[in-house]
Amino acid sequence: MQRITSLTAGARKRSLWLIAVLLIAALYVSKATAQEAQVGQPDGRCAGQRYSDVCPGDWSYQYVTDLSNLGVVSGYDDGTFRPNNSVTRGQIMKMVILGIGLTGTPPATPTFSDVLTTYTLFPWIEIGVTQGVANGYPCGGPGEPCDGQRRPYFRPNSIVTRGQLAKMIVNARGWSPATPAVPTFNDVPVDNPFYGYIESVAAHNVISGYPCGGPGEPCPGSYFRPQNSSTRAQACKIIDNSRGSGPVPTYTPGPPTFTPIATPTHQPEVTATPTRSCAIFPADNIWNRDIAALPTATLSDSYIESIGLSATLHPDFGSGLWNNEPIGIPFINVTGQPPVPIYFTDYGSQSDPGPYPVPTNAPIEGGPASTGDRHAIVVDQSSCTLYEMYRAFPNADGSWNAGSGALWQLGSNALRPDGWTSADAAGLPIFPALVRYDEVASGVIRHALRFTADTTQQAHIWPARHDAGSSNNSALPPMGLRVRLKASVDITGYPTQLRVILQALKDYGMILADNGSSWSISGATDERWDNDILREINRLRGSDFEAVDESGLMIDPNSAQSR
Repeated sequence: MQRITSLTAGARKRSLWLIAVLLIAALYVSKATAQEAQVGQPDGRCAGQRYSDVCPGDWSYQYVTDLSNLGVVSGYDDGTFRPNNSVTRGQIMKMVILGIGLTGTPPATPTFSDVLTTYTLFPWIEIGVTQGVANGYPCGGPGEPCDGQRRPYFRPNSIVTRGQLAKMIVNARGWSPATPAVPTFNDVPVDNPFYGYIESVAAHNVISGYPCGGPGEPCPGSYFRPQNSSTRAQACKIIDNSRGSGPVPTYTPGPPTFTPIATPTHQPEVTATPTRSCAIFPADNIWNRDIAALPTATLSDSYIESIGLSATLHPDFGSGLWNNEPIGIPFINVTGQPPVPIYFTDYGSQSDPGPYPVPTNAPIEGGPASTGDRHAIVVDQSSCTLYEMYRAFPNADGSWNAGSGALWQLGSNALRPDGWTSADAAGLPIFPALVRYDEVASGVIRHALRFTADTTQQAHIWPARHDAGSSNNSALPPMGLRVRLKASVDITGYPTQLRVILQALKDYGMILADNGSSWSISGATDERWDNDILREINRLRGSDFEAVDESGLMIDPNSAQSR
């Protein structure tokens, strides 16, 4: 999102055994990607099944079952499969080798500097490379020094994208890349490096794309989303479908079954949600007030129309990568973290002075190379203080540069001085308004959410403290505007996770906090999100919302306490 204000604005020894795998003959094949958005029971509630989070009603059930029966994949010690976790390069090599039935003998000397003989996935990576499934990367890049043999790197913990997985499957099956004159997918033109591989897996009915009509995906046609990360469930589907496209090898008992390793996070030491030792603002704080019964704002129709009646709701958070960047706004919990200097580069006069307890590995919105807002959020559990920075850049000495910064005592209702920005354009906190996975998993969200609009008024209303627009048009929404999902909107047909979010939008609504894509809802980065489920929120449009008048809840214009 662009910020526009009035100030503008990441063990096993070598074996000599051979790997061979059972592959059965007829397989369940499905091209209907739309089914991937249909989820059965919520995670952890599928009693009596092999995995508590993969149920008979889930689109991935048959694929996961097929590969589990063959010993290609298995679950975790807690009885879950975690189908929505992203897959790494090392993990997918083992799945492909076992699933396709490739064999070989690992070499005595490791091919890659970062995959030694003691590494758990060493045999499968080496066999896969020998069979031409994937290659490595030349040494000499950042953090990848060359040794005496100038061995390459495999990057086994890097996340696999849909485009990369398509290439691996084509290579493993020995198929030729397909090059039709007219591309099948709108987002995979002929000059895309994965074009031939994606076309090949599509031609073999291994996988299909997504229907048009989503944000940034105009109709007609379909989309493949080659840069999206591949989840464990999606990988099972692709591998299982590819097994049905050709001869089926016979089974020979081989190495132990697949034991998943934890999916690495893109940023180290990120906690998905804070512990409950620190409440997020008092119960009477306006962020925590149920507004379902409040009156509709007088200018509601004008505000909603200006934001976009037909524009769809969009989750600006998820798992994996989008355009090579983590999806959402990350944060980190700290306890006893030493404070470091903060040097403000843009709005120092409206920023709370440092030092802030920000570790050098604090996650940054969009990742370390991001050119966007680069929000960095720290929740200090030892003092129950929230620290937020906009355009945050770490320095070698441990200090940080930031465009602006703000802190909040989480036990207080205090607002910033009127006219001050924060790490957000509206002068409001970001963290309390994020959709966080653990809240959704608990079954209820009890606070307002955060959203953005493309064009806003040069005005703000309580509890916002700062403007973000340049127009005096009263039909445009002001910063701080609160909207809610209309009570008449039927949410019963949505997946469980989404129903939790949509109910919160009815009960607590969402507050306009920045300029950006209209109807984009902010949430925390988390590898447990199922992006296919989240996309179903696109079924909602601006016309499903109404603006509310919460002025009657205000006690003091300089406090977030409400009646």
